[in-house]
Amino acid sequence: MKINKFILFILVLILSSIFAGWFGRLYLHIFNIDPGFSTFFVPDVIGDFIDGISSSFIFFLLLLFTAFGGEKKYRWIGILLVPVLIFELLFDLVHIYFPIAVGVIAWGLGMLLFKFLQSRQNGKA
Repeated sequence: MKINKFILFILVLILSSIFAGWFGRLYLHIFNIDPGFSTFFVPDVIGDFIDGISSSFIFFLLLLFTAFGGEKKYRWIGILLVPVLIFELLFDLVHIYFPIAVGVIAWGLGMLLFKFLQSRQNGKA
């Protein structure tokens, strides 16, 4: 099942925006970090969003492109991960293993979904 890569990218952006707060709270909980964004000017919701947007983007990019990317999906994954990788290296090098772990989990789930959909398609043919 192949979906247009532009549609997949738009879906990645939408899902990563929706779930960024959840990923941000997970990130803060795992590393036991006091939310530094909690001030009078920036609400907790925005702080969680900022903390989790890159991890959320990595997760949904790898999950959706691995499962539905079709040909040259890894080339697109590599191109789209470059800005996030630069951001992570510049601003959070100490915890670089967290987005790597998120990416590996997402890739594994994407491969399982790809194999499942492929076996269902072959079973019907």
